[in-house]
Amino acid sequence: MTDKILNPIIELVSFKGEDCLKFTFTGYFSTKYAEFAVAEWREYFETIGDEKVVVIWDSVNMTGFDLKAQKIWQKELKELKGQIKCVWLITNSKIIRAGAKLMSVFTSYCLKVVDTPDNIAFSILL
Repeated sequence: MTDKILNPIIELVSFKGEDCLKFTFTGYFSTKYAEFAVAEWREYFETIGDEKVVVIWDSVNMTGFDLKAQKIWQKELKELKGQIKCVWLITNSKIIRAGAKLMSVFTSYCLKVVDTPDNIAFSILL
């Protein structure tokens, strides 16, 4: 990707001993960014084999998304569903919540929505 700022930033993090693949979104999530992120996501999932991982979408600083980007994301969720324990969405945006919940209907993955990262750590302990 030739852009200086990657959107999303993708990193492996740990919350209370749980390995999580975290996507941090900033600004507008375009189709180009979706294609980049999907390629990175696939590469990571290939390295973990059959292991399941928690996915975190930090969308607090996301301002919106292309509908085509959402469709690319949704398709990838279906492909990788067997390797996802749960998806945590961090956002205060009603539009982003609605988009993620719509995707969860079509892919039947576990989606939990929180407004701060602190709630993820607390919820995983339950």
